[in-house]
Amino acid sequence: MKKFAICFAALAVAAMFVPAAQAQSCPGKCYHLTNFCDGLEATNVHVGGISGTLTAGLWDWKCLANGTGTLVAGVPNKFGTQPLYPYSGGTGAGFDAQFTFNNALHKFDLYGTFDGCTFSAFQVNQPFTVTKGACNPLARTGRSATGR
Repeated sequence: MKKFAICFAALAVAAMFVPAAQAQSCPGKCYHLTNFCDGLEATNVHVGGISGTLTAGLWDWKCLANGTGTLVAGVPNKFGTQPLYPYSGGTGAGFDAQFTFNNALHKFDLYGTFDGCTFSAFQVNQPFTVTKGACNPLARTGRSATGR
């Protein structure tokens, strides 16, 4: 019984630290791509370890404006994904897209790779704005930054 109590106490102490890293609200920011309809929501989460802070969120790359998007992940101001459609459990789009945001200039780049060896520029030096919290709606109707 004493061993059980010690193990339980150790687990309780360990569990106190895990939720603390994940305890912020989601999403943290809404990225508005000025010239495009895409919606991006992203939250920076301190995860510790050598990673430090990671970014996770949603990207409505088809501009459906129905509150859904494909998952994105990366580091603050640099994140991306292989877009899926439909967004949950869908088929890969055949490319991986990576956003880079420069907050000082309010500009973003969007590069993609179709082969894992080379990159193509979807967009370079395009304007964006940021608001706190969820995008409402996640996207607008119009032309996507990927052109798809």
